Amino acid sequence: MTRTRLSLTAFATIAGAALPAFAQAPMPMAPAPAPMMAPAPVMAPAMAPAPMPEAVMPVAPMMAPKAADDMSGSVGFGVGVVAGTDLIKPNTADLSMKYWLNDAIALMPKLDLAISKSKGSDMAWKLAPALAMEFGLLKGASTRFNAVVGVGLAFSKYQTVASTTDPDAPPVVVAPKDTTIDIFIPAGLNVEHFFARWFSMGFGTYFNLIDFKKTGTPWSMDFGVNNINYVGSLFFYTD
Repeated sequence: MTRTRLSLTAFATIAGAALPAFAQAPMPMAPAPAPMMAPAPVMAPAMAPAPMPEAVMPVAPMMAPKAADDMSGSVGFGVGVVAGTDLIKPNTADLSMKYWLNDAIALMPKLDLAISKSKGSDMAWKLAPALAMEFGLLKGASTRFNAVVGVGLAFSKYQTVASTTDPDAPPVVVAPKDTTIDIFIPAGLNVEHFFARWFSMGFGTYFNLIDFKKTGTPWSMDFGVNNINYVGSLFFYTD
């Protein structure tokens, strides 16, 4: 019994001395995880350089095109057409020009100039400038209805007289001693049809609304619409 007790006592002593040492011994550590590496940055594809802007030449502002039937700024040259003795022929006394201020108003200047000289008589002459304005009353696709009014002034030194010996003889133009002064206000209505932008035909009635004439001392003045002339017209226009 004594040996056994001693043996247990000795074992307990040895075990008690070994436990503190075992407790103080460091426990084996798990291996540390490998450090995480940041992923390499992905490089974006290189962008192509923006093209340089091309030099632009300055452009003058463009005017809006005129409508096909807009006559603004157009100039026309025309001739009157009247019934002759045997056929329809141009009346050179009605050569005229027309300038459209806008699509509704046109200026129509006119100049009559005539000079004649016969053997044994004085020179006969006439100078008659006039200016009329044409106003568009109605306008269709290619036809216009217009009114005309203006003013004219004429100086002349001749007159037409009939032969007293032969009533069937044609009248004779002779030059009077005094100059005739004529102040008149022409007026009228006409229809003008455009077959193209540059060509038109028309027909109208024209008369002198007021006509004051003076030759020497005698004078006369007429007011009325009884001196109507029916005249056709041909006009050629520039663009």
